[in-house]
Amino acid sequence: MDLVKTLRRRIGAGHTALGTFVVELRTPTVARFLQQGGFDFMLIDTEHGQFDPSEVSAHIRAGKRWGVCPLVRVSGPERGEIMRALDDGADGIMVPMCDSADNAERVVEFSKYPPIGQRGAHFARPHTEFSPPDDLGAYMEGANRELLTIVQIETSAAVERVDEIAAVAGVDMLYMGPGDLSVALGVPGQVTHPQVLAAAAEIGKACQKHGKIAGSHFTHAEALSELHKRGVRFVGFGAVVRMVQQSVINAGAAARQVLESF
Repeated sequence: MDLVKTLRRRIGAGHTALGTFVVELRTPTVARFLQQGGFDFMLIDTEHGQFDPSEVSAHIRAGKRWGVCPLVRVSGPERGEIMRALDDGADGIMVPMCDSADNAERVVEFSKYPPIGQRGAHFARPHTEFSPPDDLGAYMEGANRELLTIVQIETSAAVERVDEIAAVAGVDMLYMGPGDLSVALGVPGQVTHPQVLAAAAEIGKACQKHGKIAGSHFTHAEALSELHKRGVRFVGFGAVVRMVQQSVINAGAAARQVLESF
């Protein structure tokens, strides 16, 4: 849990954590590239990504090897998915489309050990490096305190209930998905629309009130100052596959321009 502890300390000291989503790209080398790029965390996306469990495990191990905090976005508040990600050694989970306190409580139930939740107890798995802790109580308490339970705010209903969601014990972060939220608000794709930024402000206020971390996705660096003003201290920059795609396009265009000059 060293990486997530460091991440929490940095955020607590006023820094903004920078990460990105890993989707489509199956090679664990991605973690090394992110480390070279100065990223703090990586979100292995099993909501939109086509990963099998062994590939998720490989990404988690690579993140730990290269010092990029590995988190997993599951497809929903399902016990099996959440349990497998955490037992595989993920330093936290993200659950999309959380639109009520009841939904958030379900996420907590599956991601936290008793007495906060009902996470299954299996201590000879990758999350303990296959060596059960001597003091299981202390280990569970530390996991409940450090591992990140993140819920995504992506619907109008979620924004309306954001204070109730933030108040749920065991939820560590509310993360805005501006793409889906812009669709829900009737301004599809306009991720810096005043309505979307107003939602970010509501998330920031609710998180400050209840002692939670406010996070958000972004696709253009210009949005960062607006998100920062609204209390966001954990930001996910697009996805690695889009960075690769854009780099290939740019490199090809540059080479083609020279070739066409001959």
